[in-house]
Amino acid sequence: MIKKYKCYTGRRKFLLHSGNIRTLDPTYPRAQAMVIDGSEITWLGNNDDIVAIPLDEYQLINLSGRTVLPSFTDAHVHFAFFAQSLVNLNLDGCKSYREALGRIRKFAAKLSKNEWLIGKGWSKDSWKDARLPHKSDLDKIIPNNPAAIFSKDEHLLWTNSLGLKIGGIDSAALDPDGGRIARDKNGEPTGILMENACALVLRHCRRLSKKKAFDLINNAITECHKKGVTSVGNFDDIENFALLQDYHNRKNLKIRIRQYIPVRFLDHLLELKLRSGFGSRYLKIAGIKIFADGALGSQTALMFEPYRGSRKNIGIEVTTEKEMTDIIKAAASNGIACAVHAIGDRANHQVLNAFEKLPLKYRKLRHRIEHVQIIRPDDLRRFVKLNVIASVQPSHCSSDIDLARKYWGGRSKFAYNFRSLIDSKAKIAFGSDAPIERLDPIEGIYSAVTRKSFDGGKSFHPKQRLTIGEAVAGFTSGAAYCLADEELYGTIALGKSADIIIMNEDPFWTKPYDLRDLEILATFFEGECVYGWDNINS
Repeated sequence: MIKKYKCYTGRRKFLLHSGNIRTLDPTYPRAQAMVIDGSEITWLGNNDDIVAIPLDEYQLINLSGRTVLPSFTDAHVHFAFFAQSLVNLNLDGCKSYREALGRIRKFAAKLSKNEWLIGKGWSKDSWKDARLPHKSDLDKIIPNNPAAIFSKDEHLLWTNSLGLKIGGIDSAALDPDGGRIARDKNGEPTGILMENACALVLRHCRRLSKKKAFDLINNAITECHKKGVTSVGNFDDIENFALLQDYHNRKNLKIRIRQYIPVRFLDHLLELKLRSGFGSRYLKIAGIKIFADGALGSQTALMFEPYRGSRKNIGIEVTTEKEMTDIIKAAASNGIACAVHAIGDRANHQVLNAFEKLPLKYRKLRHRIEHVQIIRPDDLRRFVKLNVIASVQPSHCSSDIDLARKYWGGRSKFAYNFRSLIDSKAKIAFGSDAPIERLDPIEGIYSAVTRKSFDGGKSFHPKQRLTIGEAVAGFTSGAAYCLADEELYGTIALGKSADIIIMNEDPFWTKPYDLRDLEILATFFEGECVYGWDNINS
């Protein structure tokens, strides 16, 4: 049935018909046809209703039975870092320390003297000769190039002697608050920096030219469109946020970016009286980002009990509970939403304690905990009570099966508990944490639905599996709500932005283990086909 119809001249206008349109809007869940007028969805109905529409005013797109969904939103990315990762050194997939060193040597051959070697992706637990890397091995390969190579989880940084020297790190250097400098038995830095200590080196890394940075942003936006992503929650540093503003002023972003500002800039936000929502429909401030702890892969996530294989390591407390409470209150009372990184069970407990001390009137903002990777059952039920969103990354579940069992043992039954969160009626949003994991919502949906490793072999607590509908909602309506954008996108409905994807198959009728074979044929952003026009008009 035709719900609404309006016509404007001189605008981009499409009539999509003969399709399987899943709106994800419970008031009008299915349609066969839709009208895009300008940037908006202005009509939904069935093929039989099209007779009432003046077809000569529209460009017709025959969907031929293909499936249309709202485009995806990735609630947690590091956008500029993702853009840079497309050209930087990548050690992901290395099966040994020796293989990693070989890949570094090959990559370094194209660098000029004193040029920074930037990279990511190493994981000691993925190497058959598991060990923490050392500065001395980098010194042999790149004595004249400072290095900054992140671990896969981005919570450890591997550097060489030149990088340590530039960062002012020697045997007398003190550990920064919320960070640690790894040292040998003689007190000498080994080249591994943990948590906040990473900044001692990173702040000296040479910046890209604006032209090069813009080229990388173009590449990243193209990759997003290929994966059906048109909106992201971004956790880049402030310099990269400024870069995105420059890019938008010159080129117009064809993606929505909701920026979380690092907590160290909270006083500046308060002084300027900036609040969540400040900006445009393309680029705006969503809130602040706070770190409670580290990560599982680095064994720096804050736990109640020590990691398996250690008598005393319970992780790193990056921000104390009292500090967290004060920060959240200061931000929320001034209209700024808080996104808090918490992975360990103790970290999640302390963050929830901080939110519990927040006056009720300040809980209406879209506060969120990032990752929620392991949490005690009693704390899990507090998300609804405190109106806190669980912002989780399903792909971590598939990637971390071995790590969770190795370091958390029996406690891992409380890890990645997506089913329990949804059953508790908690608000949930999905993301990728790109570039730590691939920016690919279809992979995330596969992980949430199957609880399997990406090779389809290992299973992880299958009782926590989600339905396909729940998983799709995590990357559409759930993520849009998390970013306070549910009135603009996240479902297909009249008056909403025409942000849609066209798929080769219907995910709702796809076998769980075949989900990763689904293809995005086309992506529309605000009524413009930004990817795959030839795929739907061939």
